[in-house]
Amino acid sequence: MAPMKNQGLSTAVKSTGIKDRGHQTQWAAQFAVASELCKRGYEVAFTSGHTTPVADLMVVSPIAKKMFLVDVKGLYRKNPWLINRKLQREDLYYVLAYVPQNEPNQFFIMTQQQTMQLIQDNLNKRSKADDYRVTGFAFNVASPYSVSPYGEWKTLPK
Repeated sequence: MAPMKNQGLSTAVKSTGIKDRGHQTQWAAQFAVASELCKRGYEVAFTSGHTTPVADLMVVSPIAKKMFLVDVKGLYRKNPWLINRKLQREDLYYVLAYVPQNEPNQFFIMTQQQTMQLIQDNLNKRSKADDYRVTGFAFNVASPYSVSPYGEWKTLPK
């Protein structure tokens, strides 16, 4: 039998029948965000996968010991961020995680209010009704909320 050529992850995934890249990307994003939070002193617990109604992570801040929720959205390509609108909560934050295969991860952190405003701005820009089913915004719209992988994540409770 001839030795197998290195075909890259995406080809290997397709040939082995492993679930689609989107499922892997979401898990990679959640673990990457949890890791970064832990490195900054936060306590992190995972909620139960894709069936969670509000968020992916329950987090306790390192100083005030305040509990809050983080909804993680992951992409491995610079596609639009697809985000469903949710009822307003003061304790909900969004971390958008760009987790490409051969580049460093990038993170964008925003409050729920900021996220919902970006969604509304996109609906208005595209002349879509408020009840339009597909919501989100372009990848680059999140750029102002980019955080350093080495610095403090100031948007989150301390």
